[in-house]
Amino acid sequence: MNSYSSVMMKCDEEAGEENPMFQRLYICLGALKKGWKEGCRPILGWDDCFIKGFHTGQLFTAVRVDPNNQMCPVAYGLVESECKDTWCWFLELLGADLELNNFYGIVWITDKQKGLMPLGTCFQIQSIGFV
Repeated sequence: MNSYSSVMMKCDEEAGEENPMFQRLYICLGALKKGWKEGCRPILGWDDCFIKGFHTGQLFTAVRVDPNNQMCPVAYGLVESECKDTWCWFLELLGADLELNNFYGIVWITDKQKGLMPLGTCFQIQSIGFV
């Protein structure tokens, strides 16, 4: 059993109540949240990949680094496309789950594509640097 897990699903409101259309899904398992809070290094990475086939979209993932320098997932989500709106939605839920009240002191790893820009706009972070 995975207590304290978070699952958020968003459906397209224009499709109507009888046949709601799936839009987004966010999952953060309780054990992964607990691992972050109880000893992981303040390093979070996130990226996305295309989902191809009958159902299309993007798969978002957030990963952390544990005390053994191993990477493991923290949360993942399925969204309709990669854009500022979907990244903000994912990162806001991630921030709430991991209780990231102060985003300073956390190292964010990303590919500098569309994903990094929402970090500054969603969370009012003034300085973002690249290495």
